[in-house]
Amino acid sequence: MKATRRDVIKAAAASVLVAATGGTAAAQARPVRVAVSATNVFSLDPRRSVQNADQFSSRQVFDALLDPPDGTFELSADKVVRSLAESWDVSADSKTWTLKLREGVQFHKGFGEMTSDDVKYTYETMLDPKWGSPQRIYLSDVDSVEAVDKYRVRFTLKIPNPTFHASGLISLIGSIVSRAAAEKSTPEAFARNPVGTGAYEFDRIDPDRGVVLKAFDKYHGGKPAIEQIEIRYMADPTARTLAFIKGDLDIIEGARLPGWVDQIKRQKADVIIDQTMPGSINTFFFNMGRKPFDDIRVRKALRYGIDRNILVKAFGGMAGAAWGINPPDFPGGFKENELPEELRYHHDPRKAKALLNEAGLGNGFKFEIIMTQREDYSSIMLMVQDMWRSIGVDMSIRTIDHTTYHSEKDKDVNAVVLHSETFAPVSTQIPMAYYHSAAEVRTDGKGNKNYSHYGSIGGKGVDDLLNAAMAEPNLERRQNLVRDAELKILTDLPAFTICTLGFVYARNPRLQLGFDVKAGYARYRLAKARFVS
Repeated sequence: MKATRRDVIKAAAASVLVAATGGTAAAQARPVRVAVSATNVFSLDPRRSVQNADQFSSRQVFDALLDPPDGTFELSADKVVRSLAESWDVSADSKTWTLKLREGVQFHKGFGEMTSDDVKYTYETMLDPKWGSPQRIYLSDVDSVEAVDKYRVRFTLKIPNPTFHASGLISLIGSIVSRAAAEKSTPEAFARNPVGTGAYEFDRIDPDRGVVLKAFDKYHGGKPAIEQIEIRYMADPTARTLAFIKGDLDIIEGARLPGWVDQIKRQKADVIIDQTMPGSINTFFFNMGRKPFDDIRVRKALRYGIDRNILVKAFGGMAGAAWGINPPDFPGGFKENELPEELRYHHDPRKAKALLNEAGLGNGFKFEIIMTQREDYSSIMLMVQDMWRSIGVDMSIRTIDHTTYHSEKDKDVNAVVLHSETFAPVSTQIPMAYYHSAAEVRTDGKGNKNYSHYGSIGGKGVDDLLNAAMAEPNLERRQNLVRDAELKILTDLPAFTICTLGFVYARNPRLQLGFDVKAGYARYRLAKARFVS
């Protein structure tokens, strides 16, 4: 058949496109091989997700209603990306949010078009206490979700929330599952065979290749260039690093260890390092339901026993100091010079020992905790263990794998808990997730992340301050109420932010993401990725 002039022009345009992107169809046919720091899959269902390793897969399988632009944490209303929701209207009192959904978006595996009924179902399951969703605490202001018609959904809030688009509609919280697929399955089975609308659909969990995802032909944003992604679970940072240097992996979750970035650059000079700042918020909780951590003098002694400067310096450019509950680069976050001297908690072993003596523990005390083997957690904990020995406190550490640690600590088993999580820069999220009594941890594992029991044990009045902040529609006044709550929390010290720690990925220089990584959650999307020569 003779080629027409239009055929020739189309062929030339395709050649130019391939040359411009530096990729070939053959190059995109091989899988992107990713290694994350965990032992096993826990849940790929975003409603039940608790570990970053799983969330890397969920990020590819699910689209959210809204999202920050790739590689950023930009959440202003004019910058946030309309993903499954193409627009929204907000009532004057910020209590009613009506979203218009994108039409024609298909679920994977033939489960049909996403509609407002799927959005309503997704949120109602997260809001159901029997479900035990870790996302529920971020939706405490939601009163009801209504499917107005096939493509419009209305959120009615109990209190005004001018930042609901950033706190309740993005990322994992805003990821929409297929109602038909979820109801056809059990929660446990859906967690290992999820159905979303993302650029990649779940294929299988392979004993050798990990979570295998394949490009979704009907993706509303266009089928991804790369056909397949393999996400392998490799808890050992040395094994991940060696496999990457050898060329067996394209992306690895970096070891958040002192000196690791310099080390891998020496071994592979062309490596691309993707680092998000401030990254995860690392928080130390004292279980106030256990002695002697119910004693404020003991909690303060332990805080004075930690030198934050040693921790931050040890991690090099990955770590940052935190003075309040929110990190200093969050809206309203306290800087050092904004706090009263007594709430800065500078390292002071002499004061620590004096407080222990006052609490009747002049000879020190011993206790045991469980701790994940994951390198960032264990590095922090080992440094703290060493510092506390110098004030007479002997903390023994029983190490377990990362997936089990997340499961066990959520059952209130530890006297001291270290928890690391990335938050959107919204001033109410960390205080509500960690310090409100509604977020209290439970022994059945269906509670939330207030591992101190603060607000239920001690902390009288903190719920009122946080509730007032949540109910305040004026952003400046809301932020000031959060700061008042932070001052109370720093005074009572049920927990404290020990440091921030940037997430680090090492990437094959031939793999382009389609954007630069500057900030964001500890996971990024591969929908625009491609291999270049």
